[in-house]
Amino acid sequence: MWRSFVCISVVLASALTAAEPTALRLVADLNPGPGGSGLMNFYVWGNQVWFIAGSDQGGKTVASLYRSDGSTAGTHKVKDFPWRTGGSIFDNPFVFENRLYFQGPNAALGKGSQVWVTDGTEAGTRPISEDGKDVCKHALPFLIKDRLVLSLHGDSRGHGLVALNLHTGVTETLAEHFDGWDDYTDGAMLNGAMLKLDSEGKAFWSIDGTRAGLKKLTLPGLPDFDNDGGTPQLLSLPTGVLMLPRGCKQPLEWWHTDGKSVVKLPAWPWSKSEISPHWFGRVGERGVFLAGDRTRHCGVWSSDGTAAGTGVIWDSDPYKDATFSLPLGRHVTPVVSGDRLYFTLDDGEHGLELWTTDGTKRGTRLVIDMALGSEDAEISKLLPLANGRVLAQRKNAESGTDLWLTDGTEEGSRRLATFNRVSIVAALNGMILVSSAGHHVGQELFALDVPALVVPPEPDGRVK
Repeated sequence: MWRSFVCISVVLASALTAAEPTALRLVADLNPGPGGSGLMNFYVWGNQVWFIAGSDQGGKTVASLYRSDGSTAGTHKVKDFPWRTGGSIFDNPFVFENRLYFQGPNAALGKGSQVWVTDGTEAGTRPISEDGKDVCKHALPFLIKDRLVLSLHGDSRGHGLVALNLHTGVTETLAEHFDGWDDYTDGAMLNGAMLKLDSEGKAFWSIDGTRAGLKKLTLPGLPDFDNDGGTPQLLSLPTGVLMLPRGCKQPLEWWHTDGKSVVKLPAWPWSKSEISPHWFGRVGERGVFLAGDRTRHCGVWSSDGTAAGTGVIWDSDPYKDATFSLPLGRHVTPVVSGDRLYFTLDDGEHGLELWTTDGTKRGTRLVIDMALGSEDAEISKLLPLANGRVLAQRKNAESGTDLWLTDGTEEGSRRLATFNRVSIVAALNGMILVSSAGHHVGQELFALDVPALVVPPEPDGRVK
């Protein structure tokens, strides 16, 4: 009976996804001919997308920074960079006062990275951090008001710590030799300063971007931090900072600090097998943690920073059978859109499908059963849009690609298009940009015009 049900589900899923591939328009053939452009590192700012395209120029591989509004005429090369393995090209971009900043190549060293700024022209694209100093790629720069705090590679005594004023361009040394925080641990804002875990995992540094404001913050009762899995461990909440000191190790422990005291929250004795943490971040005013193991056991945990407001909001262990083991990494990277988190979960009835939560048990639900029955939807990518909507890319029953648009409800979900093989890379107002191979070109930038993506203005003319 069960096998019959699965077969029926496959037939229904095939019927649902069977459709003619959607025609795409070529935005730009950046590397003319059958060779592709190696597109990567897409970042949307305003009505343009910025990205890197690789090409061979005279026997040398060059990485070029481009910007595009989704039209051929509106696609422009900004600057060429030499391709270097292990160094930055266009990493960690952010916008400050109508300028785009990013970590780019360090020409003086021939390796590593510097902080760059661009106004969209070649002349206006330049490095602004100190020449000959390598910005640490793991200890990510962070902005406090108008000061960009950078950890610079130094000598054997540690890293230097500086603050670059983005208004004046002046660099202030905060510490000449500073190995104060763990390069592989994230930070969290608290009372206008960034908290970073010290290198021994026993205290915090409070960094406000000034030399006088660099302080060691010793909190009585602070647990020892121990994480070798790369899991984020600090998260800012309105009530303070939520801490996951043991990372993905068992038992999963949760702590909270307001900068004065430390409180241990209810633990989560969740799974006895190997844990794969999928996501730890903020949804609304709550912290949410997603995890899974090799037996399709999925869990969602939520906290507002208090003991009463901390707990498991979904615990799914549907099959308890090794034949249904799910390889770690099959879950798509979750995304936040509006005040909701979108992620994949298997509840034992619908397969691995798209779910959403607002951080509460009542607000956690299946969005739509895309594959029908117990088959997995095989979602490979989620892309957040305006107005709390999300694009979902999935492999359909005919080995093609389906693109879905959803607002988090079943009635607000629909399939937009079917493709042979594409990868969505960005969404602009009224179009979806994808990386795809055409008949006469390699892997290049294509577009699909979708009027449903146009964001309606609010009554006062503002765009949501």
